Amino acid sequence: MKDFVERPPADEKKIHSRNEFELCYIRHQYFRRVNYNPKLEDMKPYSRIIEYLSRNTFYTYRYLFSTVGMELDDVTNIGRVHMVNFIGLFEISSDKNVVKYQEFCNLFKENNKRYPTAEEVVNKNKANITMFMKQRMEDLVRICKQKAKNIKGLQVDEYIAFYGTKPPPENIFLLLKDNESHGFKRLDNVAFKAIKKKTRAKVGEPFVFAGTHYIAVPLEQRNLTVLDLAGAGLDPYESTHNMNPEQLLFRKQEEISFDKNRKMFKNYPKEEKVKVLLDWIEQNENNPNFTEELNIARRFLKNMGYVG
Repeated sequence: MKDFVERPPADEKKIHSRNEFELCYIRHQYFRRVNYNPKLEDMKPYSRIIEYLSRNTFYTYRYLFSTVGMELDDVTNIGRVHMVNFIGLFEISSDKNVVKYQEFCNLFKENNKRYPTAEEVVNKNKANITMFMKQRMEDLVRICKQKAKNIKGLQVDEYIAFYGTKPPPENIFLLLKDNESHGFKRLDNVAFKAIKKKTRAKVGEPFVFAGTHYIAVPLEQRNLTVLDLAGAGLDPYESTHNMNPEQLLFRKQEEISFDKNRKMFKNYPKEEKVKVLLDWIEQNENNPNFTEELNIARRFLKNMGYVG
């Protein structure tokens, strides 16, 4: 029996995280090209790297992942999918990828006057998969941020474009309230950018193209909150490299405690889970800092069939 996997080809239409969230974060074009099922011995050299990078990514962006409904297990499994992609497409191997293997051996001999040992080939693959996984985890965070914006319904456009046969009003912001009374219609931002590119017009300044008046009205952007900055990599003190030993110890203990409590909760019988959730909701239902967590807890109760 051959280790062969058949996967359907991708549609020609480009996918988006709005409707193909999972295909985006597993890098489906890579996954469809892999035609090899890795065995346990194939994955063993890379398993610790996958677990470490997945855990580090999850705890760095834990609030973001909770927004899109992901836990540590989900992020780790996504990492394992990318490990399959790496082994099937990019691993330096004498049986799965002969060309890459020969190129590496020739370059190694040129630099070291000898061919690499099996251990040195494995070490090179470990270095390669570490870089590959860092890129894939960055992709995952970026795609989850896009999904979180869709879930929360935050305004992400910098302006709204309008077009009409007459010049726009002197106060262009009136178009945001009632554009039709001024003889203007909304225009898709992609189409507006294509037209604006030909005229070199600035946002907020009206221009005329082919006898039609165009205007982009800037939107007032919401203020940044602490949650926007948390885990965004903007605070150097969030970096593991800049923490003192005491901070690292507390962080490690927090991770261990979090995992332990989560596993305990999963093993609880249904009645005990309901009780824990109800007690927590009662203690925190008036706390504005837990609005989202309260909604998640109530969804858990509803999914378990509890009617309060």
